[in-house]
Amino acid sequence: MKIRVGYGLGNLRSLDGARLGSLAEAIEHHGFDSLWLSERISGPAPDPVLGLTFAAARTSKIKLGTSVQVLPGRSPARVAKAWATLDALSGGRALPAFGLGIVHPVEQQAFGVERKERAAIFDEALPLIRRLWTEDAVDHDGTYFHYDGMTVLPKPHKPLDVWLGGKAPGELRRVG
Repeated sequence: MKIRVGYGLGNLRSLDGARLGSLAEAIEHHGFDSLWLSERISGPAPDPVLGLTFAAARTSKIKLGTSVQVLPGRSPARVAKAWATLDALSGGRALPAFGLGIVHPVEQQAFGVERKERAAIFDEALPLIRRLWTEDAVDHDGTYFHYDGMTVLPKPHKPLDVWLGGKAPGELRRVG
């Protein structure tokens, strides 16, 4: 049995580049499997994808994940591009985790999506992102997104495992 232990930074800790770099190097040196950064627009923690990209440049083995990144309110093509780029630059260490976002007025307004629409947008966006990572050109005509021959390059190093998070009943059903 292989046991893996990751380190989650949380969203309440502010880190400058020197501290984030030292933290990433230390957890790798001490045998941790992964570094997880949370997303909170109104919190002091760094943007998770940018922070993980910075950590990737300072490490060579740890996996790099979000816990969790809000998907509704983002372009699937831009999300696919960011994660594929992180995966390519890090040699296949990206671990994206997506959710609907917390129920908090300040956080919700940052994404411009009503709470009641988030699940439907999520359900359309996630399979679309997976297609953008694997297909050469994607045609999609959905309720929220429309693409004609959309191409996202680079492709991930290998097919990405996607983790899902949440705590509301509907989110737990999706995760389960």
